[in-house]
Amino acid sequence: MKLAKNYLNKWIWPILLLTLLCGCTAKVAETDESGIPPHISVDLVLPEDLEMGSSNVFSIKVSKSNEPLAHAEKAEFVLWKENNKDAAVTIQANESSPGLYSASYVIEEEGLYFVQSRIKFLDAQVMPTKRFAIGAQALERLAQLENAQPNDAPAPAAGHH
Repeated sequence: MKLAKNYLNKWIWPILLLTLLCGCTAKVAETDESGIPPHISVDLVLPEDLEMGSSNVFSIKVSKSNEPLAHAEKAEFVLWKENNKDAAVTIQANESSPGLYSASYVIEEEGLYFVQSRIKFLDAQVMPTKRFAIGAQALERLAQLENAQPNDAPAPAAGHH
């Protein structure tokens, strides 16, 4: 009987201890001081003066809990002309400072355009989109689109240039 008891003590306790320790390694989600998961905020910045035929710099500022979110896995901008998403152009973005990703692109013709930034991190992906206009007719069209929004609908992010 004593031999069986020693055998049990020799094997059961280490297995029980290992089982308990393994059960304590649950992944806990990151939270802020309020117990809320941190908020990722993005600001897609259009060039101040968009110009046809010149290099235009598009940027996105990304932060998490008000701290710059650096070292994205993927950072790019996708640009396309209205009603022509099949001809979209993808431009790789570079991290110019922590949490700030930029890319430049030359737009060759007037029109209404969309730009979408695609920033991917380990735990999140953000893809805000804005529209902008180059040329007098495109600016008029953009103004008409913005004025046609119903009062209760959220206004699209737009750049007047």
